[in-house]
Amino acid sequence: MMLENELRRTSSVDAQAPARPSAPSTRNTDIVTGTLLANARVLRQHGELSLALNLLREASNRDSKNPAVLLPLAEVLEEAGRHGEALKVRQVMARLSYGFENVFQLAQALYRMNRDQEALHSYYEALSLLTEDDPCQFEIHKNMGNIFVRGGDFEGAEESYNRAYGLNATSDILMVNLGTLEVQRADKGRALSCFRQAVEINPLNEKAWTGLAMIHNEFGDHDLAWGNLERALDLNPGNRTAVHLAALWATRDQSPQRAIPWMEKYLASVESDEEMSLVLVNLFCSAGHLDLAMIESGRVLSWNPGREDVKKLRDRLHGLMGE
Repeated sequence: MMLENELRRTSSVDAQAPARPSAPSTRNTDIVTGTLLANARVLRQHGELSLALNLLREASNRDSKNPAVLLPLAEVLEEAGRHGEALKVRQVMARLSYGFENVFQLAQALYRMNRDQEALHSYYEALSLLTEDDPCQFEIHKNMGNIFVRGGDFEGAEESYNRAYGLNATSDILMVNLGTLEVQRADKGRALSCFRQAVEINPLNEKAWTGLAMIHNEFGDHDLAWGNLERALDLNPGNRTAVHLAALWATRDQSPQRAIPWMEKYLASVESDEEMSLVLVNLFCSAGHLDLAMIESGRVLSWNPGREDVKKLRDRLHGLMGE
């Protein structure tokens, strides 16, 4: 009811704005667009992203070149995880108003879509448009480093990360990225140092704890590795890398029951993950829980009925269970 009243009040105030006699039809469109934007803002503040998007799309249909419309539309699309649509809006914005902010946001949209080379080009373009220091420079150099790591250009990654470090030496996210780079370069000592610095800066960074777990496991300190990994999973049960490591280590240690609760928590947090569900099936089988393995394999088939390998697995489970 509060939301409904707020929307009604916003619409009423906007509707009472005086019209310009010289151009009544144009002014009428402005009033309507303004009302749509105001109501979309209220809905967004209350977490009603789907309803806000409906209004913003209608506003965009009325005024498709207005930055005041396109900006909230792009932002709400990003908040809603509709990154493909958001990218299209960011591309329009960069064409309509060419400048650092719009080119930077376009690069960010491309980066989120894993279109790395296009993102890299736009990041360089954004940097070329800077006329003074901007806080976004850190994000640009950090993300460029990530792109270089994914492309196997470790020297380029180090250069970008060092530039980011010069802008912000207290970023736990950057230290995790540096640790990941050192893992790629097989320098376990430097990787360990980076991940340690990350957790010192932010003890709640589950990716840093996961990195520490991986390095301690490489050093053969399995107890400490498990402790780090469980800390990561306590912080974020949806950390796929950490959950997968738990399954691998539990299988290695012949203690499947240790990973099963973490795997169940992870799968409860995602819509579907066939690969991880099959890992859980394997853990159930190792623990002797064939009935649970049957149930989980059935879930996989409900998502993907065409998986012949899972059908054969269920046939084998039927045989083992004597059914």
